[in-house]
Amino acid sequence: MQNQPTKQVFGPSVSRLADVMAHSQRLAFRGTTRLAFAAGVSPAAVSRIISGKLNPSAAMLNRIATALEKDLGVPIDPRDLVAEYGQFPIRYVCDLVGCPGCLPDNAYDEFGDLKSTFANVKPGEWVTSKYPKGFGSRKEDHA
Repeated sequence: MQNQPTKQVFGPSVSRLADVMAHSQRLAFRGTTRLAFAAGVSPAAVSRIISGKLNPSAAMLNRIATALEKDLGVPIDPRDLVAEYGQFPIRYVCDLVGCPGCLPDNAYDEFGDLKSTFANVKPGEWVTSKYPKGFGSRKEDHA
């Protein structure tokens, strides 16, 4: 009797760490390094979380969330930074950080025109800059 390999049980992790960082004036310049220093983690780890190349541990996310809370002055649940299938407890980034409503810089092309991925997206009602309308409606959609 052979053991069958286990199937991957985790869905794709979606990070919106960069989107949260973009709402901080202090993290606008050398933000990855500043956040890493404040959280006591490596800048490479923060960079890999932002790019989606690292699925961080709970301890690392807690440190990053704590540093962001101090910087932004609002409570940040680590599950609102990286979530499986992009299912964040607080749907919109602006609601998470207390922003009155904006669109990310990458919502516009080099000519200042709104990109097609942001068509019908109202300021303040975007989930991540990569997936403005959300990654998927349900994790069952990706099974």
